[in-house]
Amino acid sequence: MSLFGTSQLRNCNPPKPWQLRGMTPLVLIVGFLGSGKTTFLKTLIPSLAERGIRPGLLINDYQNAKVDAEQFRDLIDEVRALSGDCVCCGSREQLFEELGKFSHDAGRVMIVETNGTTDSAALIEAIALDPELRRFTDPVQVTLIDGQRWQKRFWHNALEREQAKTASHIVISRTDTVAAERLTHVRSSLTASGVAGRETDAVAFANELVEITAEAALRAERTLCGHGCGHAHHEHGHHHEHDEHAAHHFASCEFALPDFVDQKNFRALLRDLPGEVLRAKGLVRFHEKADEFYVFQRIDDDVQFFPVGPN
Repeated sequence: MSLFGTSQLRNCNPPKPWQLRGMTPLVLIVGFLGSGKTTFLKTLIPSLAERGIRPGLLINDYQNAKVDAEQFRDLIDEVRALSGDCVCCGSREQLFEELGKFSHDAGRVMIVETNGTTDSAALIEAIALDPELRRFTDPVQVTLIDGQRWQKRFWHNALEREQAKTASHIVISRTDTVAAERLTHVRSSLTASGVAGRETDAVAFANELVEITAEAALRAERTLCGHGCGHAHHEHGHHHEHDEHAAHHFASCEFALPDFVDQKNFRALLRDLPGEVLRAKGLVRFHEKADEFYVFQRIDDDVQFFPVGPN
């Protein structure tokens, strides 16, 4: 389970994506804790496969990225988990190391699901400045917006807005559970907040990503030569750090669970977690179904369980 607090942020006007640099589209999936990033990917990845695109997937999260990676084991051949700090600061070098291992073949896309407190502006800047990543396009950022909870996060509202401002694409999740008036309000709020990303969904974005992949491949040889083949890796001289005394600092922790738990009591335990715990998730097995693993998630008062099959 994970315990989160707050983070620090800044503004960024992102370059228009995929028109610079290399041959492989780099897609960042961004969104506040529990906004629906994993659910979005469960539709996007099969849609890409149907269109002949072979994605790689890198999942970063506090403590428990392997939990999300487990949900994709039957959907994708290449999925890696990076558990630790925010990819925009503490886990950034690990992220770049994993990106450096990617095989840049025709028809490939690299997708990074970032953790829910990522400073997307800082991450985009770091990627743009690293010559070792020149074979990727500039990031195509998809930000997930929770239709139920958008701007209902009190002192975390600013971070949620900043994650949306740097997006080239916006996906509003949970549209089937909110009223039309609420959706209208969310869209108006996004516009008022200066969010310019185009609204899309998983299938429409998959179609667009096919075009981006083809365009990037056509430009690759000229673009790579323009950047020069002799660039050496360099350390970033301006590492972004979350200020532990600032108004937006997040932290996480992990607890080992028993091999089997009682489902009713465990659900009650999740519901009774204090409000400071913005999200809790992990893997669990119940006495009632000892041969089945479940991913659990608790956001606000909403507790969910997803079966992921036997161990």
